[in-house]
Amino acid sequence: MLSTGTGRRLSVAGWAVFMTLTIQSGQATTIVPVPFPDVLTLEQALEMLDRNYPDAMAAQASISKAEAEVLSVQARQATKVYAEAELRQADRHIPSSTEFIDDSRARLVVNTPLSDFGLTKTRRASASLGLDAAKLNYQRVRAENRLRVIEAFLDVILSDYAYIVADEDMTLAFLRYDRQLEKMERFDDANPIEVAEREVFYLDKFAIRSDIDHERRRSRLRLALALNRPEAYPDQMLEPDLSVYDRPVPDYDEVLAEVLLNAPQMKIVRLNIAASQKRLQAAKMQRPTLGLQFEAIGYSESYAGSRDDLRASAFLRIPIHPGVSRDAEIAEAMAEIDRHNAALRSTEYKLRIQVLELIQKLKSSQDEINAADRELEYREHELDRIRLEYELDYRANIGEGNLNVAKALFRVMKANFEKVMIWEQLDTLTTPLVPETNKS
Repeated sequence: MLSTGTGRRLSVAGWAVFMTLTIQSGQATTIVPVPFPDVLTLEQALEMLDRNYPDAMAAQASISKAEAEVLSVQARQATKVYAEAELRQADRHIPSSTEFIDDSRARLVVNTPLSDFGLTKTRRASASLGLDAAKLNYQRVRAENRLRVIEAFLDVILSDYAYIVADEDMTLAFLRYDRQLEKMERFDDANPIEVAEREVFYLDKFAIRSDIDHERRRSRLRLALALNRPEAYPDQMLEPDLSVYDRPVPDYDEVLAEVLLNAPQMKIVRLNIAASQKRLQAAKMQRPTLGLQFEAIGYSESYAGSRDDLRASAFLRIPIHPGVSRDAEIAEAMAEIDRHNAALRSTEYKLRIQVLELIQKLKSSQDEINAADRELEYREHELDRIRLEYELDYRANIGEGNLNVAKALFRVMKANFEKVMIWEQLDTLTTPLVPETNKS
């Protein structure tokens, strides 16, 4: 997993000035955002990740629903106490009469099921497995949110490097245009068409820089949204320590075995299958219910020896013919098992492809990093040579040298950040999730 070490503030040696984009809200609002730190570290960003992100809230709602299902099953075997009142008028057979009399009554009933011989236990096991699946899905969503924050954080840093490249490129184009314009205006030593061509080239580079500048703001907004802080914008990022990702490329078969065992997607589907199997088992069960019932009754009209004030009884209810409702429940449970089994196979196929792609990308990423590091080393030596020639009053293009170094540095950072995300995805798939304690 990602660790954040000493790190360094985003900077590029060789540039004297680096303009920091300050993100400000364009409209006044009554909501006072909690500001980000002046310099945000990845460790701080991950600590800001809360449980109120929309998909995390939806996953938490699924847990609450599953918990309600468990309680609903448990309630079937709970003691029930209820009071009942009846307002009645009756015509008594004895003594023979045609007069209606008040025969109202009130009852207090205590009903305690003792056993249904395993039916509720099976249903409770099914509901508990569904709850476990919902909790694991919540952890999966949280893990994906963490990945989203890491990616958004690195994108902000990368967008700043991209801006440096675009700024150097635009500056170089402007200097070339300005030199031609000066030749034409002061010395009449330039073709107006060539000047116009240089101007168009410069304006194209200016437009590209402006678009990349906008992307810097968009990247910061994406990070703020990933942290569920849409009213606050991060400014400067501290680059994380990437040494923890200097690992050898793992073997595909070994990683795949871990993924198929520990990937939350697989565990969730397996839990759903087990829950459906328990649901089918319960649907096929026909069990009697054994219980006790106590009644206390009060009458408006009483006859000696003919009515009970208190009554206690043991009962055994035996289902005889449940009808088509049982067949429908069995068919529904069987269809649910088939659906989850299909989902398990589909998830396995997707993970096999995903793991292979990640391993292959990891190998390609390492090759790209080696090439990018070598290019950066070459461009820095080249810039040193250009500076030396400049100091010796030789013709040299320092601007182009700076641009080449900026491009090489951007390539290095992009390749390293891609490797980070590949490892983070592999770690998420292979590391068993640990249940989290809900926080207020």
